[in-house]
Amino acid sequence: MFKIKKLFPSFLKREIGEFYIAVSIQTFALSMISLFEPLYLYKLKFSIPQILVFFISVYLIFFFVVPLSGKIINRFGFEHSIFFSIPFCILYFLSLYLISFYSFFIFIAPIFLVVYKMLYWPSYHANFAKYGIKEELGKEVGALKIIGLIVGVIGPFIGGLIIAFFGFNILFIIVACILFVSIIPLFTTKEKFIAQKFSYKNCFKRLFSKKNKKAMWKFIGIGEELVDLVLWPIFIFLIIKNYSILGGVISLSILISIFATFYIGYSFDNGKGKKILRKSLMPYFIFWIIRGFIKTISGVFIIELFARIFRSGIFIPLTAHTYKTANQYGTLKYAIFFEQALTIGKTSIALIAFLLFSIFSAGFWIWATIFFIAGLYSLLYYVDSK
Repeated sequence: MFKIKKLFPSFLKREIGEFYIAVSIQTFALSMISLFEPLYLYKLKFSIPQILVFFISVYLIFFFVVPLSGKIINRFGFEHSIFFSIPFCILYFLSLYLISFYSFFIFIAPIFLVVYKMLYWPSYHANFAKYGIKEELGKEVGALKIIGLIVGVIGPFIGGLIIAFFGFNILFIIVACILFVSIIPLFTTKEKFIAQKFSYKNCFKRLFSKKNKKAMWKFIGIGEELVDLVLWPIFIFLIIKNYSILGGVISLSILISIFATFYIGYSFDNGKGKKILRKSLMPYFIFWIIRGFIKTISGVFIIELFARIFRSGIFIPLTAHTYKTANQYGTLKYAIFFEQALTIGKTSIALIAFLLFSIFSAGFWIWATIFFIAGLYSLLYYVDSK
Protein backbone atom coordinates (compact mmCIF):
# COMPACT_ATOMS: atom_id res chain seq x y z
CA MET A 1 0.00 0.00 0.00
CA PHE A 2 1.26 3.48 -0.88
CA LYS A 3 2.44 5.39 2.18
CA ILE A 4 2.76 9.15 2.47
CA LYS A 5 6.21 8.88 4.06
CA LYS A 6 7.53 7.34 0.85
CA LEU A 7 7.12 10.77 -0.73
CA PHE A 8 9.83 12.20 1.54
CA PRO A 9 13.58 11.49 1.60
CA SER A 10 14.39 8.81 4.17
CA PHE A 11 17.60 10.57 5.21
CA LEU A 12 19.11 14.03 4.71
CA LYS A 13 22.79 14.84 5.04
CA ARG A 14 23.58 17.66 7.44
CA GLU A 15 24.58 19.94 4.54
CA ILE A 16 21.24 19.40 2.79
CA GLY A 17 19.24 19.86 6.00
CA GLU A 18 20.87 23.23 6.69
CA PHE A 19 20.42 24.12 3.04
CA TYR A 20 16.69 23.36 3.23
CA ILE A 21 16.23 25.75 6.15
CA ALA A 22 18.30 28.57 4.62
CA VAL A 23 16.63 28.29 1.21
CA SER A 24 13.17 28.15 2.80
CA ILE A 25 13.71 31.43 4.63
CA GLN A 26 15.14 33.07 1.53
CA THR A 27 12.34 31.71 -0.66
CA PHE A 28 9.76 33.20 1.69
CA ALA A 29 11.47 36.59 1.47
CA LEU A 30 11.80 36.54 -2.30
CA SER A 31 8.26 35.19 -2.82
CA MET A 32 7.00 38.38 -1.20
CA ILE A 33 8.62 40.52 -3.87
CA SER A 34 9.57 38.53 -7.00
CA LEU A 35 6.08 38.75 -8.50
CA PHE A 36 6.05 42.52 -8.00
CA GLU A 37 9.66 43.26 -9.02
CA PRO A 38 8.92 44.02 -12.70
CA LEU A 39 5.70 45.77 -11.65
CA TYR A 40 7.74 48.14 -9.50
CA LEU A 41 9.76 49.24 -12.53
CA TYR A 42 6.56 49.42 -14.57
CA LYS A 43 4.97 51.61 -11.88
CA LEU A 44 7.99 53.95 -12.05
CA LYS A 45 7.03 54.57 -15.71
CA PHE A 46 9.72 52.38 -17.25
CA SER A 47 8.42 51.00 -20.54
CA ILE A 48 8.38 47.26 -21.23
CA PRO A 49 11.39 47.55 -23.62
CA GLN A 50 13.30 49.48 -20.92
CA ILE A 51 12.49 46.81 -18.32
CA LEU A 52 13.70 44.16 -20.75
CA VAL A 53 16.95 46.10 -21.33
CA PHE A 54 17.45 46.07 -17.55
CA PHE A 55 17.32 42.26 -17.44
CA ILE A 56 19.23 41.82 -20.71
CA SER A 57 22.11 43.80 -19.21
CA VAL A 58 22.01 41.59 -16.11
CA TYR A 59 22.23 38.35 -18.09
CA LEU A 60 24.83 39.58 -20.57
CA ILE A 61 27.17 40.56 -17.74
CA PHE A 62 26.33 37.41 -15.79
CA PHE A 63 27.22 35.16 -18.75
CA PHE A 64 30.81 36.42 -18.81
CA VAL A 65 31.43 36.78 -15.07
CA VAL A 66 29.81 33.62 -13.73
CA PRO A 67 32.91 31.53 -14.58
CA LEU A 68 34.84 33.82 -12.22
CA SER A 69 32.57 32.66 -9.42
CA GLY A 70 34.15 29.23 -9.81
CA LYS A 71 37.44 30.58 -8.51
CA ILE A 72 35.72 32.38 -5.62
CA ILE A 73 33.60 29.39 -4.63
CA ASN A 74 36.63 27.14 -4.97
CA ARG A 75 38.41 29.25 -2.38
CA PHE A 76 35.65 29.81 0.17
CA GLY A 77 33.26 26.86 -0.29
CA PHE A 78 29.59 26.57 -1.21
CA GLU A 79 28.06 27.75 2.06
CA HIS A 80 30.39 30.73 2.48
CA SER A 81 29.71 31.82 -1.10
CA ILE A 82 25.97 31.69 -0.45
CA PHE A 83 26.64 33.73 2.70
CA PHE A 84 28.60 36.34 0.71
CA SER A 85 25.83 36.54 -1.90
CA ILE A 86 23.09 37.69 0.49
CA PRO A 87 24.49 41.20 1.20
CA PHE A 88 24.59 41.82 -2.56
CA CYS A 89 20.97 40.68 -2.85
CA ILE A 90 20.06 43.15 -0.10
CA LEU A 91 22.04 45.90 -1.87
CA TYR A 92 20.16 45.07 -5.06
CA PHE A 93 16.79 45.66 -3.41
CA LEU A 94 18.17 48.78 -1.74
CA SER A 95 19.17 50.05 -5.18
CA LEU A 96 15.69 49.34 -6.51
CA TYR A 97 14.28 51.29 -3.58
CA LEU A 98 16.57 54.24 -4.38
CA ILE A 99 15.57 54.34 -8.06
CA SER A 100 12.36 56.10 -7.03
CA PHE A 101 14.53 58.93 -5.60
CA TYR A 102 17.64 58.84 -7.79
CA SER A 103 17.09 57.43 -11.27
CA PHE A 104 20.79 56.66 -11.87
CA PHE A 105 20.48 53.68 -9.49
CA ILE A 106 18.87 51.85 -12.43
CA PHE A 107 22.47 51.40 -13.65
CA ILE A 108 23.79 50.26 -10.25
CA ALA A 109 21.09 47.73 -9.37
CA PRO A 110 22.05 45.27 -12.18
CA ILE A 111 25.63 45.10 -10.85
CA PHE A 112 24.51 44.03 -7.38
CA LEU A 113 22.08 41.52 -8.91
CA VAL A 114 24.83 40.00 -11.06
CA VAL A 115 27.20 39.57 -8.10
CA TYR A 116 24.42 37.99 -6.04
CA LYS A 117 23.53 35.57 -8.83
CA MET A 118 27.14 34.61 -9.61
CA LEU A 119 27.85 33.74 -5.96
CA TYR A 120 24.50 32.19 -5.07
CA TRP A 121 23.28 30.02 -7.95
CA PRO A 122 26.43 28.02 -8.81
CA SER A 123 26.88 27.36 -5.07
CA TYR A 124 23.22 26.40 -4.73
CA HIS A 125 23.35 23.82 -7.53
CA ALA A 126 26.82 22.47 -6.72
CA ASN A 127 25.96 22.10 -3.03
CA PHE A 128 22.82 20.11 -3.79
CA ALA A 129 24.52 17.98 -6.43
CA LYS A 130 27.46 17.19 -4.12
CA TYR A 131 25.58 16.35 -0.93
CA GLY A 132 22.30 14.98 -2.30
CA ILE A 133 21.76 11.22 -1.98
CA LYS A 134 21.82 9.76 -5.49
CA GLU A 135 19.02 7.24 -4.90
CA GLU A 136 16.68 9.91 -3.52
CA LEU A 137 17.54 12.99 -5.56
CA GLY A 138 14.03 13.17 -6.97
CA LYS A 139 12.52 13.23 -3.48
CA GLU A 140 15.13 15.70 -2.25
CA VAL A 141 14.59 18.09 -5.16
CA GLY A 142 10.83 17.61 -4.83
CA ALA A 143 10.93 18.18 -1.07
CA LEU A 144 12.95 21.39 -1.50
CA LYS A 145 10.46 22.61 -4.09
CA ILE A 146 7.54 21.69 -1.81
CA ILE A 147 9.09 23.52 1.14
CA GLY A 148 9.62 26.50 -1.15
CA LEU A 149 6.00 26.29 -2.28
CA ILE A 150 4.69 26.02 1.28
CA VAL A 151 6.62 29.01 2.60
CA GLY A 152 5.93 30.80 -0.67
CA VAL A 153 2.17 30.31 -0.46
CA ILE A 154 1.59 33.36 1.71
CA GLY A 155 4.53 35.35 0.35
CA PRO A 156 2.81 36.89 -2.72
CA PHE A 157 -0.33 37.60 -0.71
CA ILE A 158 1.61 39.30 2.11
CA GLY A 159 3.75 41.17 -0.41
CA GLY A 160 0.64 42.41 -2.19
CA LEU A 161 -0.92 43.59 1.07
CA ILE A 162 2.26 45.43 2.13
CA ILE A 163 2.43 47.21 -1.24
CA ALA A 164 -1.27 48.08 -1.12
CA PHE A 165 -1.10 49.57 2.39
CA PHE A 166 2.50 50.75 2.79
CA GLY A 167 4.11 50.80 -0.66
CA PHE A 168 7.06 49.09 -2.34
CA ASN A 169 9.69 50.77 -0.18
CA ILE A 170 8.48 49.15 3.06
CA LEU A 171 8.37 45.78 1.29
CA PHE A 172 12.04 46.19 0.22
CA ILE A 173 13.07 46.81 3.84
CA ILE A 174 11.15 43.79 5.19
CA VAL A 175 12.56 41.49 2.49
CA ALA A 176 16.12 42.69 3.21
CA CYS A 177 15.74 41.86 6.92
CA ILE A 178 14.42 38.35 6.22
CA LEU A 179 17.22 37.70 3.71
CA PHE A 180 19.78 38.54 6.38
CA VAL A 181 18.22 35.94 8.72
CA SER A 182 18.36 33.28 5.96
CA ILE A 183 22.16 32.96 6.15
CA ILE A 184 22.21 31.89 9.83
CA PRO A 185 21.32 28.17 9.33
CA LEU A 186 24.24 27.66 6.94
CA PHE A 187 26.79 27.96 9.74
CA THR A 188 25.37 25.77 12.49
CA THR A 189 28.23 23.36 11.73
CA LYS A 190 31.53 23.77 9.88
CA GLU A 191 31.53 23.17 6.14
CA LYS A 192 33.92 20.52 4.80
CA PHE A 193 35.13 21.69 1.43
CA ILE A 194 37.95 20.52 -0.82
CA ALA A 195 39.02 23.00 -3.49
CA GLN A 196 39.55 21.77 -7.03
CA LYS A 197 41.38 23.16 -10.04
CA PHE A 198 39.23 25.62 -11.98
CA SER A 199 39.78 27.41 -15.31
CA TYR A 200 37.83 30.41 -16.66
CA LYS A 201 38.65 29.59 -20.29
CA ASN A 202 37.57 25.96 -19.94
CA CYS A 203 34.07 27.10 -18.94
CA PHE A 204 33.49 28.37 -22.48
CA LYS A 205 35.11 25.30 -24.04
CA ARG A 206 32.82 23.12 -21.92
CA LEU A 207 29.76 25.15 -22.88
CA PHE A 208 30.26 24.79 -26.64
CA SER A 209 31.82 21.31 -26.73
CA LYS A 210 30.16 18.72 -28.95
CA LYS A 211 29.51 16.29 -26.08
CA ASN A 212 27.53 18.93 -24.16
CA LYS A 213 25.51 20.10 -27.17
CA LYS A 214 22.26 18.36 -26.20
CA ALA A 215 22.50 19.46 -22.58
CA MET A 216 23.17 23.05 -23.67
CA TRP A 217 20.01 23.16 -25.80
CA LYS A 218 17.99 21.63 -22.98
CA PHE A 219 19.13 24.33 -20.56
CA ILE A 220 18.59 27.09 -23.15
CA GLY A 221 14.92 26.08 -22.93
CA ILE A 222 14.87 27.58 -19.44
CA GLY A 223 14.82 30.92 -21.23
CA GLU A 224 11.02 30.68 -21.07
CA GLU A 225 11.37 31.36 -17.34
CA LEU A 226 12.29 34.99 -18.07
CA VAL A 227 8.91 35.57 -19.71
CA ASP A 228 7.22 33.93 -16.73
CA LEU A 229 9.10 36.06 -14.20
CA VAL A 230 9.24 39.43 -15.99
CA LEU A 231 6.50 39.77 -18.62
CA TRP A 232 3.75 37.50 -17.26
CA PRO A 233 3.40 39.54 -14.00
CA ILE A 234 2.97 42.75 -16.05
CA PHE A 235 0.40 41.07 -18.29
CA ILE A 236 -1.73 39.75 -15.41
CA PHE A 237 -1.45 43.09 -13.57
CA LEU A 238 -3.08 44.70 -16.60
CA ILE A 239 -5.98 42.29 -15.97
CA ILE A 240 -6.26 42.34 -12.17
CA LYS A 241 -4.87 45.83 -11.34
CA ASN A 242 -4.89 45.13 -7.60
CA TYR A 243 -1.72 44.08 -5.75
CA SER A 244 -3.43 42.21 -2.88
CA ILE A 245 -5.80 40.29 -5.18
CA LEU A 246 -2.93 39.51 -7.57
CA GLY A 247 -0.83 38.14 -4.70
CA GLY A 248 -3.79 36.13 -3.37
CA VAL A 249 -4.47 34.48 -6.74
CA ILE A 250 -0.84 33.40 -7.08
CA SER A 251 -0.73 32.16 -3.47
CA LEU A 252 -3.84 30.01 -3.94
CA SER A 253 -2.47 28.44 -7.14
CA ILE A 254 0.79 27.61 -5.34
CA LEU A 255 -1.08 25.99 -2.45
CA ILE A 256 -3.06 23.62 -4.68
CA SER A 257 -0.05 22.70 -6.85
CA ILE A 258 1.89 21.42 -3.81
CA PHE A 259 0.13 18.06 -3.83
CA ALA A 260 1.18 17.24 -7.39
CA THR A 261 4.79 18.13 -6.56
CA PHE A 262 4.94 15.44 -3.85
CA TYR A 263 4.13 12.69 -6.31
CA ILE A 264 6.49 13.91 -9.03
CA GLY A 265 9.57 13.76 -6.78
CA TYR A 266 8.62 10.28 -5.59
CA SER A 267 8.06 9.09 -9.17
CA PHE A 268 11.50 10.21 -10.35
CA ASP A 269 13.24 7.97 -7.81
CA ASN A 270 11.06 5.09 -8.96
CA GLY A 271 12.10 5.40 -12.59
CA LYS A 272 9.08 7.37 -13.82
CA GLY A 273 10.70 10.81 -14.01
CA LYS A 274 11.31 10.78 -17.76
CA LYS A 275 7.77 9.60 -18.41
CA ILE A 276 6.30 12.43 -16.31
CA LEU A 277 8.58 14.96 -18.03
CA ARG A 278 7.40 13.81 -21.48
CA LYS A 279 3.73 13.89 -20.47
CA SER A 280 4.11 17.38 -18.97
CA LEU A 281 5.76 18.99 -22.00
CA MET A 282 2.82 19.33 -24.39
CA PRO A 283 0.27 20.53 -21.78
CA TYR A 284 2.84 23.05 -20.54
CA PHE A 285 3.35 24.28 -24.12
CA ILE A 286 -0.42 24.58 -24.62
CA PHE A 287 -0.84 26.60 -21.42
CA TRP A 288 1.83 28.99 -22.69
CA ILE A 289 -0.15 29.52 -25.91
CA ILE A 290 -3.48 30.26 -24.22
CA ARG A 291 -1.98 32.80 -21.77
CA GLY A 292 -2.40 35.58 -24.32
CA PHE A 293 -6.15 34.94 -24.43
CA ILE A 294 -6.71 35.30 -20.68
CA LYS A 295 -8.81 38.30 -19.64
CA THR A 296 -10.26 37.40 -16.22
CA ILE A 297 -9.05 36.70 -12.66
CA SER A 298 -10.38 33.12 -12.83
CA GLY A 299 -8.45 32.63 -16.08
CA VAL A 300 -5.23 33.81 -14.45
CA PHE A 301 -5.81 31.39 -11.56
CA ILE A 302 -6.39 28.40 -13.87
CA ILE A 303 -3.30 29.20 -15.93
CA GLU A 304 -1.15 29.67 -12.83
CA LEU A 305 -2.38 26.45 -11.23
CA PHE A 306 -1.91 24.08 -14.16
CA ALA A 307 1.24 25.76 -15.46
CA ARG A 308 2.83 25.25 -12.02
CA ILE A 309 1.79 21.60 -11.90
CA PHE A 310 3.14 20.79 -15.37
CA ARG A 311 6.26 22.88 -14.74
CA SER A 312 6.97 20.76 -11.66
CA GLY A 313 6.51 17.70 -13.87
CA ILE A 314 9.29 19.04 -16.07
CA PHE A 315 11.65 20.69 -13.63
CA ILE A 316 11.87 18.11 -10.84
CA PRO A 317 13.02 15.31 -13.21
CA LEU A 318 15.19 17.75 -15.18
CA THR A 319 16.87 19.17 -12.06
CA ALA A 320 17.36 15.81 -10.37
CA HIS A 321 18.89 14.38 -13.56
CA THR A 322 21.12 17.45 -13.86
CA TYR A 323 22.43 16.96 -10.33
CA LYS A 324 23.17 13.30 -11.01
CA THR A 325 25.09 14.26 -14.15
CA ALA A 326 26.96 16.98 -12.25
CA ASN A 327 28.50 14.36 -9.96
CA GLN A 328 30.10 12.74 -13.00
CA TYR A 329 31.50 15.95 -14.51
CA GLY A 330 32.33 17.87 -11.33
CA THR A 331 29.56 19.62 -9.43
CA LEU A 332 30.86 23.20 -9.61
CA LYS A 333 31.97 22.96 -13.24
CA TYR A 334 28.62 21.57 -14.31
CA ALA A 335 26.71 24.13 -12.21
CA ILE A 336 28.46 26.96 -14.07
CA PHE A 337 27.86 25.22 -17.42
CA PHE A 338 24.17 25.02 -16.45
CA GLU A 339 24.02 28.71 -15.51
CA GLN A 340 25.76 29.86 -18.70
CA ALA A 341 23.49 27.79 -20.93
CA LEU A 342 20.27 28.97 -19.32
CA THR A 343 21.60 32.55 -19.51
CA ILE A 344 21.86 32.17 -23.29
CA GLY A 345 18.20 31.16 -23.27
CA LYS A 346 17.05 34.04 -21.06
CA THR A 347 19.10 36.65 -22.92
CA SER A 348 17.94 35.52 -26.36
CA ILE A 349 14.24 35.44 -25.49
CA ALA A 350 14.53 38.83 -23.76
CA LEU A 351 16.12 40.25 -26.93
CA ILE A 352 13.30 38.85 -29.06
CA ALA A 353 10.70 40.33 -26.71
CA PHE A 354 12.56 43.66 -26.69
CA LEU A 355 12.49 43.87 -30.49
CA LEU A 356 8.78 42.98 -30.67
CA PHE A 357 7.74 45.50 -28.01
CA SER A 358 10.02 48.17 -29.53
CA ILE A 359 8.69 47.79 -33.07
CA PHE A 360 5.03 47.15 -32.28
CA SER A 361 2.63 48.45 -29.63
CA ALA A 362 1.89 46.13 -26.70
CA GLY A 363 -1.38 44.81 -28.11
CA PHE A 364 -3.00 41.39 -27.95
CA TRP A 365 -1.01 39.81 -30.78
CA ILE A 366 2.34 40.90 -29.37
CA TRP A 367 1.58 39.34 -25.98
CA ALA A 368 0.24 36.19 -27.67
CA THR A 369 3.39 35.98 -29.85
CA ILE A 370 5.71 36.35 -26.86
CA PHE A 371 3.89 33.61 -24.94
CA PHE A 372 3.98 31.35 -28.01
CA ILE A 373 7.75 31.87 -28.33
CA ALA A 374 8.17 31.04 -24.62
CA GLY A 375 6.21 27.85 -25.29
CA LEU A 376 8.57 26.97 -28.15
CA TYR A 377 11.53 27.44 -25.83
CA SER A 378 9.94 25.05 -23.32
CA LEU A 379 9.81 22.33 -25.99
CA LEU A 380 13.63 22.25 -25.85
CA TYR A 381 13.20 20.32 -22.58
CA TYR A 382 12.30 17.38 -24.83
CA VAL A 383 16.04 16.85 -25.31
CA ASP A 384 16.09 15.49 -21.74
CA SER A 385 12.98 13.36 -22.05
CA LYS A 386 14.41 10.33 -23.87
